Amino acid sequence: MTISPQDLGRRIIEINRAVRLGSTTPDEWAERIARLMRAQPEISEPIAVRNVRPLQGGAGSSSGTLFFEARHRCAGEDVDGQYVLRFTPVEQLFHVYDLDGQVRIQRALAGTDVPVPAQCWEDTRGCRMGVPGYVMERARGEAAPAAWFAEGLFSDASPAKRRRLITAYLSTLAKIHAVDWRRRGLSFLLDRADGDGLIEREVNWYWDGLRYAEETAAMNRFGAVRRWLVANQPVIPNPALCHGDTNFTNNLFDGDSVSAVLDWEMAFIGAPEADLAYGLHAMEALGDHRLDGVPTSEEMVDEYQRLSGRTVRHMDYYRLFALFRVVLILTMGKRAFPPDFQSAFSGYIEQTAARMYEQAKAVNADF
Repeated sequence: MTISPQDLGRRIIEINRAVRLGSTTPDEWAERIARLMRAQPEISEPIAVRNVRPLQGGAGSSSGTLFFEARHRCAGEDVDGQYVLRFTPVEQLFHVYDLDGQVRIQRALAGTDVPVPAQCWEDTRGCRMGVPGYVMERARGEAAPAAWFAEGLFSDASPAKRRRLITAYLSTLAKIHAVDWRRRGLSFLLDRADGDGLIEREVNWYWDGLRYAEETAAMNRFGAVRRWLVANQPVIPNPALCHGDTNFTNNLFDGDSVSAVLDWEMAFIGAPEADLAYGLHAMEALGDHRLDGVPTSEEMVDEYQRLSGRTVRHMDYYRLFALFRVVLILTMGKRAFPPDFQSAFSGYIEQTAARMYEQAKAVNADF
C-alpha cells in the first residue's frame, strides 16, 4: 500500500483521535463539562456549553482533546470564552497517563517565559465528568498539521518566514530548558521510571510501555539498542526540564512567535540535547525534500547554542536516543490501526527503524 506523507499524517491523526475519543457524543461531553463548571465555587448559572468538537492539526492526537465554547457567570460578570478539554483517552498510547502531572507542569510554567495555555478547572479524578480531565483556555495561534512540511502554515510560508518560525521554535526550547524546575515544583518528574541515571529512567519509561503493549518481538529486536543507551549514557552537568515531544506540531504560532507550547505528557528532567535531537529528527527525515529557508541541522544546533547560552554535547548519542523513542512510540501506536492501514504504517516504522540502526552504527560499529 503506497500513501503520500500528507495522507499518512492525516490518517494517523484521524485514527488516533477516533480511538482516544471513544463513542461519547458531543452533547454528552457538553453535559459532562457543564457538571465540572457547576462544581467551581466562582461560577454560577446560567451555564451554556456549546460547539464541542475535536481539534484540528497535529497536536493532541495521543490524548483525549476537545475544543468547546462556554458562557457562564463568574464573580457577577458574564464570561463567554473558548476552551480546550483534555482528558484521559479511551485507549491510551502509553502505559501511564499522568493527567495530574500535566496540570502541575502547566501551572508551574505560568508566569515563566514559556508560553502555555492558562489553566481553568480540573477534575483529575473524574469525580465530575466521569473521566479524569482538565480545562484550559484556548490559546491564540495556529498549529501546524501532521504533514507540516507539505501543507499548512509552514509549507505556505516564504523561505524567510520559515526561518523565523524555526528560530522562534528554537528560542522556545531554550526557554523551556532555562526553567528552574526545582523551584517550580517539578522534581516529581525525576520519578517517571526506575534507573540510576536520568536517561536510563527515560529509556526504561518507554521500555515499560513496550512491555505493557506486549510487544515481545519488538523488545527482542530493539533490546541491544536499549542496553547500549543505558550503558553509555553521558553525564548531564546541568539537567533541565525537557518537553519530551518537541515536534513542530506541538507549538502554536502567532505571527513569527510561539504563542503556546502544548502536550506535556512526555516531559522529563534530563539533557536539553534530548529535546533538540528529537526536534531535529523530523527535519532530518525530510532528506532531500527540505524546504527553502529551513536551516540545516548544524545551523539549528548553532542557533540553539546562541539562544540558550549552552554548549551542546553528545549529539550523536542523543540522536540515537531520539530515534529509539520514536521507534518505540510508533510500535506502541500501531495496535490502534485497522488492518487496511497496517502495511502503510508498518513501512513507516521500518523506515524509522532503519534510520535508528544507521545512527546506532555511527556511534558503535558493532551494531
